[in-house]
Amino acid sequence: MKAKKWTFLLTSIATLALVTACTQSSTSTSNSAATTTVTTNKKTSSYFTDKDYDTSYDEKTAATVTLSGSTATVSGDGVTVSGSTVTISKAGTYVISGQSDGVQIKIEAGNSDDVHIVLNGVTMTNTNAAISATSAGHVYLTLADGTTNSLSDSASNSDDKADAALFSKVDLTINGKGTLNVDGKKNNGIKANDTLHITGGTFNITSVGDAFNVNDELNITGTTMTIDAKEDGVKVDNDEDTSVGTMYLSENTITVTAGDDGIHASGDLVIDSGTYTVKKSTEGLEGKSITINGGNITIYSTDDGVNAANANAQQSEIFFTMNGGNLTVEVGQGDTDPIDSNGNITVNGGTIK
Repeated sequence: MKAKKWTFLLTSIATLALVTACTQSSTSTSNSAATTTVTTNKKTSSYFTDKDYDTSYDEKTAATVTLSGSTATVSGDGVTVSGSTVTISKAGTYVISGQSDGVQIKIEAGNSDDVHIVLNGVTMTNTNAAISATSAGHVYLTLADGTTNSLSDSASNSDDKADAALFSKVDLTINGKGTLNVDGKKNNGIKANDTLHITGGTFNITSVGDAFNVNDELNITGTTMTIDAKEDGVKVDNDEDTSVGTMYLSENTITVTAGDDGIHASGDLVIDSGTYTVKKSTEGLEGKSITINGGNITIYSTDDGVNAANANAQQSEIFFTMNGGNLTVEVGQGDTDPIDSNGNITVNGGTIK
């Protein structure tokens, strides 16, 4: 099918206010979130905490889990093994290494317990989620420097609530400079019911569903990701509360091939910097509001390239704002739009082509 391109150039001093009348009429937006800019070289911001970046731990006091075939050996407080199930039950640091087939690591700690998991060269395949965190205050997962770690569930995963290779019911942070390979064979690659913050690492994710499936908040900085998802690539979605379902991206290099949306947020989507390539999608970027402050974004989609919409939100909450960066959009023929908004479109700077 012959594709169509939409090309125009806006300098940083030009401001374009376009109103796209889809199903709703236009209203002006003075929402401060539209111009939010974060200096992401600082360790703490409204999007991340110091602990999100903290990969340190004391090897002398950390518990260890050594995987071997269909079982594991453990040492230290707070961790037990029964057959092929490793259970972590209290706050602390747990260093995991080795290879396993059929072992599951369960995190069942107290509601105020911070659990620090260090993946130190791990290969895990399991019928259900390889790692499943169902209770804790916060789970921090560190990819040890120089290591490659791989997690996979199976097409026979029977846990509908944890239908992913890596699952967390509680707030989850992934950090470190290692590599994480994820294969979601049942549905999702990584699923988090609350928030997911990622502050580093190299990710290679394949999934028959969504690569990332997050409910409330997905913030990512300092990563390199290659994603191949049969459904959505990078997704945060909460149908019940339009104030959440938010996403923040900075200083990443992310390449997405998706069967549905490339990058999707039911709430506010903010891109500050980085390189984002959506090689294939139905819709490239989607959010209740979309704010681009910088970065290089390239999209190919068969439907809308960029879509600001949410049927449950007020029209004043829906907008597309571009303050800087470079956006290149190519869409297929038919009833498609390079940029579609059910609210205002405001361009204060940057390049769109």
